[in-house]
Amino acid sequence: MSLAERVMELSKRLFRIEDADSADPLNFDSSPGLYIHIPFCPDFCSFCPYNKTKYGAELTDRYLNALKRESDLEKIEHFSSIYIGGGTPSYDLDLLRGVISHFKETTNGEIALEIHPADVSSKRLYEIRETGVNFVSLGIQSFDDSTLNSMGRKRQDSGVSLSSIAETTSAGFDFVDVDLIFDYQLDRRRIVEDLKTAFSYGPEQVSVYPMMRFSDTAFKNTKNDPEKELEILEELENVALTHGYVRDSLWTFRKRGERRKYSSVSREFFMGIGTSASSFNGKEFRTNTFSLDEYFSSLETGRIPARKIIKMGRFSAILYYSFWALYGGRLDLGSVEEDFGKLPLRMRCLLHSAIASGYLERKKDIVKPTRKGTRKLHIIEEWLTYNFIDRIWTDLRREARDHFASLESTL
Repeated sequence: MSLAERVMELSKRLFRIEDADSADPLNFDSSPGLYIHIPFCPDFCSFCPYNKTKYGAELTDRYLNALKRESDLEKIEHFSSIYIGGGTPSYDLDLLRGVISHFKETTNGEIALEIHPADVSSKRLYEIRETGVNFVSLGIQSFDDSTLNSMGRKRQDSGVSLSSIAETTSAGFDFVDVDLIFDYQLDRRRIVEDLKTAFSYGPEQVSVYPMMRFSDTAFKNTKNDPEKELEILEELENVALTHGYVRDSLWTFRKRGERRKYSSVSREFFMGIGTSASSFNGKEFRTNTFSLDEYFSSLETGRIPARKIIKMGRFSAILYYSFWALYGGRLDLGSVEEDFGKLPLRMRCLLHSAIASGYLERKKDIVKPTRKGTRKLHIIEEWLTYNFIDRIWTDLRREARDHFASLESTL
């Protein structure tokens, strides 16, 4: 059995998805990152797997109050950073102002926001920056019309892509990330040109994701080809080097010399609030309900709206933590032992095997993936996404539809 197969087999045995009606507040040993999910979208894009709700202005005040209530129930007073995603959190600036006004005093770190290109104008970016947002991720996806059309991208064409990146990179934010997506089935020259175009505007970071075929998207009946995706990512890495960027994680390229990063999934510990938001405190990973009605009703009755939980022992928590650290390009064993105690023998053996096999390299307490290891991480990441994240999201979407149907039948 290969090392990647061993990790997958371990994951299947260790990470058991359980149902939950509610949950106790999460305890953190240090300040976690805060993720706030804003589910509202004016239109739905067919490639997008995230939990989303049709925008309605009448829902926003109630949602803001629910976010505050959930945060109060969790009883966490300080966060290392704030990340606001969706949905389309850049669409309703009044809701955004309300969210940031309430939460910005809880952090002295960055306040990060996902921005849809159609929501970009110099005036609007100024208003976003005035709220306290200083890190932004611009969801370009592509500068090519045919690629955008193949994704079912709404409210955007190549002209919007180009104007929005020009406006955003000159708007005075401390950090700009640009998101791109590629589909291995399309001509790879498109993603190469997209990457070159993004680099030409000088953002601090460009994130390049392979198109994932989640169950609730237009791509659900197609499959990824990890080997072809790896070929494309390695070609993009060479392009990045010629433009002054380095590949610093599985799917991100940062400007050479830039020490900061824009990240969500590779945070060490994080608290998620809002529908579908996930949290990890080193002992469990849990995800909230996808149903907006159930989210409201849970919080109105004083219950934390978690619906799926993976409980972890020390070894499984270290395995989870270590994978995402390596995904981010760097595992600090000193930090692992500070957070979890001495490495269990099984973990030490796994690391030794990965180093001996040429997947990882170690200098003192710092472990990094080699080129060979990065290729395996890509394959394992896609496997984990489909076997855990997609399963959780599919179940929660079904439960949300069932909950809605049940409500309709009583009317």
